Amino acid sequence: MISILISFNSFSQDKILSKKIVYEVKIMNSRIEQSVKKDSIVYDYLVDKRFWWQTIDTIISQVKSKKLYFKTFERENLVFDSIKKDLQKKYLACFRDTLTDKKLQKLLEEEIRAIKFEEEWTYNPQTMLINKKVIGYNPIITRDSVILQDEDLVPKEFFRFELGWIYPSLKPELKDTLCVVRNIHFTIPIYNKTPYHWWDSHIEPEYSLPYFESYMQKAEQGQIKVYAQPNSTESYTRAEIIKRKQFEMMTTIDTQDIYGNDVPKDTIIKGNYNTDNLDYLRFGDEWYFDIPSSQFVKNVNYLSPMIQIIGMDGGLRGLMPIYYLRRR
Repeated sequence: MISILISFNSFSQDKILSKKIVYEVKIMNSRIEQSVKKDSIVYDYLVDKRFWWQTIDTIISQVKSKKLYFKTFERENLVFDSIKKDLQKKYLACFRDTLTDKKLQKLLEEEIRAIKFEEEWTYNPQTMLINKKVIGYNPIITRDSVILQDEDLVPKEFFRFELGWIYPSLKPELKDTLCVVRNIHFTIPIYNKTPYHWWDSHIEPEYSLPYFESYMQKAEQGQIKVYAQPNSTESYTRAEIIKRKQFEMMTTIDTQDIYGNDVPKDTIIKGNYNTDNLDYLRFGDEWYFDIPSSQFVKNVNYLSPMIQIIGMDGGLRGLMPIYYLRRR
């Protein structure tokens, strides 16, 4: 346990980016470890293992003592014994095995490998840095299985159980905290095509478009420094930033020969990305867990809007960061 002091920007001058956004972050990455006898799945922690365990232990202890309650997303209280029964039922159906109290304890200690957050986002209009205020969180138990994909063995989620939402009522005072992670690197979509769940990884365009327009404009005018990578030593020049907006793509067009016949021809077309093309956000976050309030507190170390790279077949080839903005 450590005591910290985090300096926040003045929220009075900040602008709203999202009044409500829900997204999921992996706590561990899974990979296949091959051996002569048997291939197995290994999980690599993306956070401080010791402090993550202590965080989860604090939450579960508070729930068991009825100082905290797991809730539905609509904020209706869930009884912990009922959660255990639902988990045991799902575990039995999935693994054909009884989930004893000992196995349950191990699940809670070691297999909460993801977490959902409900947050409110604001940003400083001068620095364009995003502030995240955590409203609630939902720990998720997951377990992967090995599958064959394109002749390769890969891990794929096989079991999943969301424990429920925690909505702490106390405000963090930051006097008794755990540093869960100094920097966790992740990417989330920010536009959801499912209107009913508009809050899932979704920022409303009325807030996001002005933010991205200002972000790009300030970068081009040199009002904020942006970088190729989070750890780059030199910031981009104006010429480099403008060049980043341009892209080239080979496509086939129909032309006519001297006889009037249609002839397909490969050609290079040029275009420019704009705010309409920014579909994802990449973050590097610093997380603290405030023990007295049982609440998470976050600092954004760096961020970058991301562009989808679409191939000629219409398939997603990958994501490209336009440039990184960082806190320090």
